[in-house]
Amino acid sequence: MPQGQHTQTIVVGVDGSPTAAAALSWAVEEAARRGCPVRAVTAAPQDAPGYFVEGIAEQIDTVGRHRPGVALSHVYRTGAPGKVLVADAADAAMLVVGSHGVGRIVSVLLGSVTAYCVRFAGCPVVVVPNTMAVRETATAPMAEPALPGPLL
Repeated sequence: MPQGQHTQTIVVGVDGSPTAAAALSWAVEEAARRGCPVRAVTAAPQDAPGYFVEGIAEQIDTVGRHRPGVALSHVYRTGAPGKVLVADAADAAMLVVGSHGVGRIVSVLLGSVTAYCVRFAGCPVVVVPNTMAVRETATAPMAEPALPGPLL
């Protein structure tokens, strides 16, 4: 595919965190609206512990069960997360990532991976805020579709 052209695939970064779960849920809901597939991407060291990988697989399976009509795949890559996500989303319709931060002041800042993706991705980037992670944890499964956070 020539550079600059995008597929309809939505790429989402997943790392097992509540914010990543919210980003995954948002991506799957958006894919259901668009009728397109989702590719969940995990970037971690090659020697990541087995429970880390299993926890992410469970998270993806849980979200996938709520939207069985959405084609949801998962790839595990080694390398720096920001670089891996940007490379994997090179031909994507969009890249979805969770924001970072837990405190009143810190929560307005983007995590380093998110900031890297916003700066270097060649496709639109959706940043799902921590507030959605809190709501998802409290109401899982989601009672209403996720709405996007700020689009940067």
